[in-house]
Amino acid sequence: MKKKCILALVLGAAFMAQGCGYTEGTDAVVTVVDATPTPEPTEAPEPTATPEPQADAATESAAADSTAATEQTPSGITVEVKEETYYAVEGVNLRSDASADAEFVAGVLSGDALKCTGVCANGWIRVDYNGQTCYASGDYVSTTPPVGATAAATTADAAAADTGADAAQAQ
Repeated sequence: MKKKCILALVLGAAFMAQGCGYTEGTDAVVTVVDATPTPEPTEAPEPTATPEPQADAATESAAADSTAATEQTPSGITVEVKEETYYAVEGVNLRSDASADAEFVAGVLSGDALKCTGVCANGWIRVDYNGQTCYASGDYVSTTPPVGATAAATTADAAAADTGADAAQAQ
């Protein structure tokens, strides 16, 4: 057994001495890598001020109006502030937010005037109803008064004027 171990060590050393069959010159490949030189620092350019754009007074006032003229509902919907009178086209529910899922506050009848304080981005309008901020769907309101409501208001005004004139004559 000792002889076999010595023989294995001698053969192993013989193979290692030859370099495992490598012969110099035939299989040798030399790769030359060109190194990139370290760049030399350059002088920093002189800083120059960026010119400020000049806006005219009309642009500035329009920008101020557009920023001041928008608000948000409790749920975060953008509202363009706008004072206008809307009329209920048919019975409409007033809600606590600009959504059909919001809490019901009150109902108004067809032809009732609503004091609009803003128009929401989702098509709803913000109204002031008895001192409370409510929202009505834009599908059920219009800026033009219903024909019957105008005639009824004119008739009621005329009747009130006649009653006042009759009362003055009676005295």
